[in-house]
Amino acid sequence: MPTIRGANVSIKNIVTDLWYRFGKPIWVIDEAQPGLIAAVSQGVIRGPAVLDVGCGTGDNALYLAERGFSVTGIDISTAAIAMAKRKARQLSVVARFVTLDAFKLGTLATKFDTLIDFGLFHQFAGSPRTRYVRSLGDVCASQGHLLLQCFRDQGGIAHWFGPHLVSQEELRVSFAVGWQIEWIHPASFKSNQGRDYPAWLALITYTNSE
Repeated sequence: MPTIRGANVSIKNIVTDLWYRFGKPIWVIDEAQPGLIAAVSQGVIRGPAVLDVGCGTGDNALYLAERGFSVTGIDISTAAIAMAKRKARQLSVVARFVTLDAFKLGTLATKFDTLIDFGLFHQFAGSPRTRYVRSLGDVCASQGHLLLQCFRDQGGIAHWFGPHLVSQEELRVSFAVGWQIEWIHPASFKSNQGRDYPAWLALITYTNSE
């Protein structure tokens, strides 16, 4: 996915929305990511309320909803949200999907026991990354969890158009205030190209302490 920086945000959003409408982004695999499946099997996901930030076409959110979680998925792409709603109807699964900017999560006016982010954090750098983490805090219950998967700097291939390859140190710095990182493990993103991309999977607790 292209990098989000300042004025490029709206351009990136338009491009991504068009990609959903007229193609199939490589991250749309029509099933949950392996890292999420493993986290559920290990009891990492707290409920009942879960927010999938940058949910795309809803595969991760629907996986959780099928397992009894009360799930809300948000994405900036109206096309992706429409697809997520259609998948939910086809599967007869109850999940809420909302078109929303990830910088404005506080407008949901609720708190979630677990947040998941599989592929959004690494779109941001600098002040947008700081704003994004602050937005996550607006909707995470105290002592709630964030399960975050992002592209990692070890073994990844950087492109001029992004996304960013993230180091463990960057994760620790980004969540140094108000959060506590429980663990960071090597993981991978599954794509629809038959290729896996190196990632970090992190479990982070919101301590709500400034």
